Order: sequence, then structure tokens, then C-alpha cells
Amino acid sequence: MPNRSRGRPSKLSFARLVSTALRTSLKGQSSKIKTVALWTGANERTVKNWLSGERAPSGDHFLGLAANCPAVLAAFLAAIQRNDCLVMADIEEARAKVAAALTALDAVRAVQLEAATLPVNKC
Repeated sequence: MPNRSRGRPSKLSFARLVSTALRTSLKGQSSKIKTVALWTGANERTVKNWLSGERAPSGDHFLGLAANCPAVLAAFLAAIQRNDCLVMADIEEARAKVAAALTALDAVRAVQLEAATLPVNKC
């Protein structure tokens, strides 16, 4: 029977992984605890335990963290050696940025075309 724990972080190292990712991501932010509590619905004491690395989040709380904090998701995927998923996330993020840029360019072009069709007032 294969060793299913090989390559997986232990509960203690998982707590440190989440703690490090959160602290790095939220560095310099004054309301770290409140922000993470809003993301997850967890109480502030629980969030303090995550930030200190004393405890790891439960499954539902972890999903909230991963959905709202790219650093947590990236650290988790790296820990389970799924960097291929990180590449796909980067591609999707780049695709969204390109789409937003194209929308902005279309708006600028529309304004320019509108301005070009207005009659010129000669005095």
C-alpha cells in the first residue's frame, strides 16, 4: 500500500505555511485580523492563531483564504507540488487583464471617433 502522507505537509507545517503566506501577503496592512476574518467568517481569536502559526484553518476557512489571498493558494499548490496549477492561474489573470485593457482601448477609440465626427466650429 502506498504511503499517502508522503509529499503532504503535516498539520503543524500546514499551519506554518498558511501563517507565512498570510503574513507575507498582508504585510504592512494595519487590519490584517479583520480582513482575514471577513474573508473566512472566522472570529478574530481564530485568525490570530492562524497568523501566529499555532493552528491551521479548517477546510471551509481554508477555502475562504485561498479564494481571497493568492499567496495562500500559491503556497498550498507549491506545497503539494502542483505548480502547473499556478501557471494556469497566472494565465487566467493575464487573460482578464488583457480583456480589461481591450475594453479600455475600445472606449478610447469610441471617444476619438465621436470627436472626429463633430463639426468643427470656425470663427
